Amino acid sequence: MKKLSFLFSLFILLTAFTCENEALDSDLTNQEFDNNQNSPSVVGSWVLLNMNADVNAETSFQGTEFVSQFSIEISDSDYVLVFDDSNYTVSGDYEATVSSTFDNETTTYTDSYTNVEGSGTYVTNGNVMTIDGTFIEFDFEGMPMELDQGEQSVEYTLSADGQTLTFNQDEVESTNEGGVTSTTEITSTSVWQKLE
Repeated sequence: MKKLSFLFSLFILLTAFTCENEALDSDLTNQEFDNNQNSPSVVGSWVLLNMNADVNAETSFQGTEFVSQFSIEISDSDYVLVFDDSNYTVSGDYEATVSSTFDNETTTYTDSYTNVEGSGTYVTNGNVMTIDGTFIEFDFEGMPMELDQGEQSVEYTLSADGQTLTFNQDEVESTNEGGVTSTTEITSTSVWQKLE
């Protein structure tokens, strides 16, 4: 039963990260962006410094309530995101520590991900980036799972010197499909440093 509860919690977590049009905010100084040559650019290579996410999910199915909480931290990364004019690639290694609480029981584990590769397309308009693809993926019992899928728009911020790229998210999403209602609150931050 614990494994079934954990799988259900993992499903809720992954569902939370497949939202389209996710809005991301930043606590770093936000620069004004425009589409001219003087705008800071994301083109180049960025290494992941850290990524943290907290997810709180409440789900109701046939009168039964499920409440789950997740905390995810990516560390010890050698994970690089490369933007050219319209495409991006990701590759490298990282460790992910996941703490999940379901039915008042907390489980924490750490997994290493090596030789991760991915790609997609993107466009920017001001400080909004629309991507089609995924930045982060996880495996669960040998099955690959992607955190962000499909086309979505996100806000991004570059530091004043253009050397730090930050994505922040603070979102609440509610769904009601096939008799399953859920409300998911997501707070996450990922920080990337430009490589020379």
